[in-house]
Amino acid sequence: MDLRNLSVCQAVEDIHSGEYTAHDLIEKTLENCTLLNESLNIFIHQAGIDALEQAKAIDLRIEKGEKLPLAGIPVAVKDDICYGVLPTTFGSGGFSDFYSPYTATAVEKLMEAGAIVVGKTNLDNMSLGSSTTSSPKGATINPWDNSRAAGSAGAAAVITGAAMVALESDSGGALRQGASSCGVTGLRPTSGLVSRHGLNLHSSSFGQVGVTALTGKNIDAVLQVIAGYDQYDASTLISKDEFIPEIEPAAIDNLKIGFPQSLVEGLEPELKTACQETINLFKEQGFEITDVSLRMLPEALRAYYVIAQAEASSNHARFDGIRFGTASEADNLEELYLKSRSNLLGREGRQRSIYGTYLLGKGNFDLYYRQALKVWNLVRREFALALTGCDLLLMPVVKNLPPLLREEKDLISSWEEDIFCAPVSLSGLPALSFPAGMIGELPVGLQLVGPPFSEKTLTAVSDIVVRDKQLFPHGKA
Repeated sequence: MDLRNLSVCQAVEDIHSGEYTAHDLIEKTLENCTLLNESLNIFIHQAGIDALEQAKAIDLRIEKGEKLPLAGIPVAVKDDICYGVLPTTFGSGGFSDFYSPYTATAVEKLMEAGAIVVGKTNLDNMSLGSSTTSSPKGATINPWDNSRAAGSAGAAAVITGAAMVALESDSGGALRQGASSCGVTGLRPTSGLVSRHGLNLHSSSFGQVGVTALTGKNIDAVLQVIAGYDQYDASTLISKDEFIPEIEPAAIDNLKIGFPQSLVEGLEPELKTACQETINLFKEQGFEITDVSLRMLPEALRAYYVIAQAEASSNHARFDGIRFGTASEADNLEELYLKSRSNLLGREGRQRSIYGTYLLGKGNFDLYYRQALKVWNLVRREFALALTGCDLLLMPVVKNLPPLLREEKDLISSWEEDIFCAPVSLSGLPALSFPAGMIGELPVGLQLVGPPFSEKTLTAVSDIVVRDKQLFPHGKA
């Protein structure tokens, strides 16, 4: 049973028909998890016997005649999303033994639909980054190249068969960049479509819960379950059915896709080739490709980091060892704060807290933060204007290959990697990263950006490319 060649819908159908049981599927998945984790460092915690017990419960529900839309589907959950059965570490040494008193709404919805959590995946410290290299547990290894980081442990789990679906977070582009680095499909949904209740947010304005899977069709099956209103998240929509209707095959005929040609001038030759091959494939499908202008990406990236740092300063203030997190031994209050916050927050977290506090300080609020808010509004307008002349936008996801495990980038260079993803986060629009080609032996993705609630269109269009390009790393799973 190879999870990489099994769709979500097919697995659910097989389990309901008695081809195999949810217990069989989860047992095989857990074997993969144990084997792969030794070499790739995908999971911080694995569910083990808890997942098998849940699988038995799902089989009993099916025997009683229940129809579960995600019966037995193994899901990996990023460890900044709360799940009461396993510890939630947030990628911090100060939360290594923290059990959340509740489970995130998106995870609860998945479990109600029959999905089973097989483990909590690795992440950067406090989820600040898109490489996993700052994790206290060490980086997740890229399945395609063991000298490089995976970018996203959830994406590594999906491509190797350690899970069929990964529930992840995306603020400045971690989900999409990880999907690109591992050769899978990753969706950042429209802002407000999926509840963020139970997600540890360093940036309240931009953080979202997204989904990673092998194909857009798999993502569709999950999105139908987790989308919609949540009483614990005031930013969610009241109705999901109105906004994500089923997309018939004919609905994606004659699409006009906007491609900002000027963006690719500074890309590596292989990335340019991937862009051109995807454009040619879309043209063969009858899609019209038109040039669009997105001139504010550099300003959008800087605005994103000003706002995100300011919000991180505020959101991380509670992690002091007194209100939240493990308290360090100290002789006085100042020493307690210093030691506890140093343990809870890694280098990136401390930098953002310091910068954010500076940006919000007297004399700097109007000079930096208020100006960044104005740029944010202009960026939203630019994306909306670009989509008036086309149905979808096609953009790169990354500038470079995933980082080498021993590579250390300076602060500004690491932030510049988000040039194609962070501006989309400011727009609030849905974005889907999908595998579009190879650079040597490493996959690389592109992203489709659409109007609000166009997730079904994005997944349908991306699957046209994935159908021809889906590959798997050799010797894994």
